[in-house]
Amino acid sequence: GAAIMKLVLFLYLGPDPERLHALVEGLGLPGHTDLGEVHGAGRTGRHEGTRAFPGGGSAMFSVVPTEQVDAVMAAAGAASATLPLGERLHAFVLPVEQSL
Repeated sequence: GAAIMKLVLFLYLGPDPERLHALVEGLGLPGHTDLGEVHGAGRTGRHEGTRAFPGGGSAMFSVVPTEQVDAVMAAAGAASATLPLGERLHAFVLPVEQSL
C-alpha cells in the first residue's frame, strides 16, 4: 500500500518571505507548494497588508511521509526560535486522507 502521508502547512509572518523558502528548502522535503502572500488575524492582531493593518505573511505546504513529521516539526521549531523579534513561524500537521 501507499505510505501514510501528512500535510505540513507553514505560515510565516514577517517582512522576508525568503526566510520561509530557505527553511522549507533546507528541510529536504519531497516537494512543496508556495501559496504566496497571505493576510489574516491572530494573537498578534490583523495583518492585512494595508496602511491601517500593515504586514502580511507567506504560506507554503508540503506533503511528507508520517515518519518524517517529527523531524520536520523539530526543524521548524528550531528555525522559529532564531527569527528576529516580531517575526513568527507556525507549522500545522494535517492528515492526508487520499491523494491522486
